[in-house]
Amino acid sequence: MKFPVATLVTTLLVVGVTTAVPSHTVQAAQSANGQAEQQVEKKKKRRVKRSQTLRPKIYKKLEQARVLADEKKYDEALATLTALEKRKRNSYEKAMTHNMYAYVYFNQERFDDAIKAYQNVVSTKNIPESLQQSTLYSLAKLHLMQENYQASLKPLNEWFGLVEKPGGEAHILRAQIYFQLEQYKKALPDVKVAIADEKQKGKKPRENWLMLERAVYYQNKDFKSLARCLQDLATLYPKAQYWVQLAAVYSELNMPLKELSALEAAHEQGLLTKESELVNLAQALLGQEVPYKAAKIMADGMKSKQIEVNARNLSLLGDAWMIAKEYDNAIKIMTKAAELSGEGNDFYKLAQIHTERQEWNLALANVDSALKDQSFKKTADAQILRGLVLFNLNNLADAQGAFEAAAEFKSSEKMAAQWLAYIEGERKRREYMAGTL
Repeated sequence: MKFPVATLVTTLLVVGVTTAVPSHTVQAAQSANGQAEQQVEKKKKRRVKRSQTLRPKIYKKLEQARVLADEKKYDEALATLTALEKRKRNSYEKAMTHNMYAYVYFNQERFDDAIKAYQNVVSTKNIPESLQQSTLYSLAKLHLMQENYQASLKPLNEWFGLVEKPGGEAHILRAQIYFQLEQYKKALPDVKVAIADEKQKGKKPRENWLMLERAVYYQNKDFKSLARCLQDLATLYPKAQYWVQLAAVYSELNMPLKELSALEAAHEQGLLTKESELVNLAQALLGQEVPYKAAKIMADGMKSKQIEVNARNLSLLGDAWMIAKEYDNAIKIMTKAAELSGEGNDFYKLAQIHTERQEWNLALANVDSALKDQSFKKTADAQILRGLVLFNLNNLADAQGAFEAAAEFKSSEKMAAQWLAYIEGERKRREYMAGTL
């Protein structure tokens, strides 16, 4: 496969991170009051927290600060909170004041200050567990937005310790943090839990979750699991890139038939539109000895202008026609390729086609053109072909010279020696026949 697996993961998209707006605003304060008094165990061996309530006069000031922040009157909002700090408040009221500071700072994009305000919330004693949970989660996301991955991990792990059944988004969030910390093996369990949970609910896993799973498998060099993940992506979210990447992984796993099947599946769905994708498909077809279909892919792509008509692509098309034994098409296309490239390889291929058709003079002209190319790498093979052509043109002397040139190469030494012996025998036979006449 010509498509490198390394292109699978060039950049990692930020997955599962949403804006870390303070999730526990004053509107939720009244419901939190009830939760604070009715808090029950969520995990075994956890004590019940009994929190104080938010008094109406404090709630009113916090709500005022929120409205001012929404109106982008940040200085006034902060002044309202500063004034509130001078009043006597219980622990829960202090925590909600810090929470509102975080809200204002976040809206100002003062993220470092928002983080400090959140830290003040969680350091306040005897607050409702719901507030503690939401604050820890917001802290983790804020640190992640700041690309401070290690700092993000600590509050998130604390949050996991408080929640009875974390959702898939939280697992993806932690997996992404581990990924950014290059702790790929630690990232995998969270990704698998999140995806398995979605499947258990009868939902298809989100595309960006599967993309993260793909990236983790790639970094762990687990290509079998990577193939399975790409199968999910290609099936659930049909895109050319997933089918092409799946084909590349099958190539890495030395599974050429599956590689071809992946590319053909994408082509049948009309997903392969780029030149590189169509050329890869043609090459895969040639690799599995399906030359006629490969030629059609290339020819149709050139006709639709999806594949550029250049020497390299024409040479591939000419190969396909030649292997398919469509010699008229092969000659026409390979002649154009040789004219455009001037490369010995293309002239040599053209000489092979003319040889197959026993068009000896044309074959000789093209093999001679191939040998004039200083960068041509198949000199030994070309000399053998030249000797064969000259022999069939009844030019034994020049044919002998070609085979002697071929004998200088180890790769063609044996065949050249056989031809030289045959020519010598043929010459003696002719001399004998001439002498008896």
